[in-house]
Amino acid sequence: MRDAERPAEGYSLRWAWRGALAFFVLAGLTGAFFRFAVAHGVVFGLDLGNVRHAHSHAMYFGWVTPALMALIAHRLPSLGARPMRGAGIAVGAAFATALVAYPPFLLFGYAPAFVGGMRLPLSVMAAGFNVLAWYGFVVLYVRARRGAPSSLALRLFDLALFFLVFATLGAWGLPLLQATGVESHALKAALTHLFLDVFSEGWFGLGVLGLAAAEAKSDDRRAMWGIRLVAVGVPFTFALGMAPSLVPPTVELLARAGGLLLSAGLGLLVAALWRGADGLWRFALGALALKALGLGAASLVGAGWTAVPAFRILYLHLGLLGFVSVGLVAAARATWGGGVTRGRRAFAFAVAALLASLVPLTPLWPAPWGGAWVWSLAALLAFGPILAVLRMLVARRPTPPAAPSPRCADGRPAAASPRRTARSARRRSRPVR
Repeated sequence: MRDAERPAEGYSLRWAWRGALAFFVLAGLTGAFFRFAVAHGVVFGLDLGNVRHAHSHAMYFGWVTPALMALIAHRLPSLGARPMRGAGIAVGAAFATALVAYPPFLLFGYAPAFVGGMRLPLSVMAAGFNVLAWYGFVVLYVRARRGAPSSLALRLFDLALFFLVFATLGAWGLPLLQATGVESHALKAALTHLFLDVFSEGWFGLGVLGLAAAEAKSDDRRAMWGIRLVAVGVPFTFALGMAPSLVPPTVELLARAGGLLLSAGLGLLVAALWRGADGLWRFALGALALKALGLGAASLVGAGWTAVPAFRILYLHLGLLGFVSVGLVAAARATWGGGVTRGRRAFAFAVAALLASLVPLTPLWPAPWGGAWVWSLAALLAFGPILAVLRMLVARRPTPPAAPSPRCADGRPAAASPRRTARSARRRSRPVR
């Protein structure tokens, strides 16, 4: 469907898409700097651990979350729900708090900062303001969702927002640890992964799958079984991201079982949505399928897979770039038109190249073929998605559709007013310069 044929309400939250693209550029540049710093040892006085935190939080809080919120809010009326009044305020608050959180994470990470002689956890405090914006969106969603007929897309949105709230238990637990003076590296790691991993597996994964289901209009029985398996598996998978020495045997067993359930559930959802998906969505669903296979393999091996950080980096990028980011671009094209996603095929190609560049960093790549060049290549190809998104960001904005011209009862165009007719005549009589 062309932009000029789209309903006027489709333009109401399009500004959020441009803001999210700007955050993608910021997060991408931060990630590219991290790779170049690792390859060449130039850090400009920054701690690379903090740079990594700033990169991931800009992607989570500034790119995916506001874009996903705006797309869900736009989709609700077409699924039988009421319009989400106030969604723009919630999305704007998510942008503002994400921007506030970026500098503390870049400079201090999760460590407290000295301000006026006091040690303040600035990054954790800023993340707390993010959480309040998300809660506001959830309240607006529940109000708009009430009474809507059940569908696969709405079930996925419901579960995604449940896990968004559930993940924040980890976010609130971190400042509570610092306030009470509890020094437990294992508990801190558990709360951090509870927040970030449940956030990405539950909120991101199910939210984007809901957008795919809203377009595919599928009610495949496999999808309902997939939702059940994912709902049971997600809460336990956070321990798979922790260092093996910090995970008790019982918790590790639960995490491995949860990972297998989540892997199987995602596989069923991909199979249910594949037939109704177009090329861009199939790219995203294919990346999700690979991610699910990796999760299943990691669950069989156990938490020891995190001893190789390159595996986790590849896994995270398969999900966050290959599935979530490409899926958001596909959903934005269907929502606001191709004019706001120009260069989307180049984006998918650049994401594929970046994902391929991460394979030589893992033990899957033969050691004799390795060397410093693998980090340089990964750093160079990190600019591919950034350039593609910049093209979307600076592309000419499509104009909202004009009101239809009045017509007579027999369908003929109504006669123009004398004043308009006179203006048109004057324009036609002007000499061509």
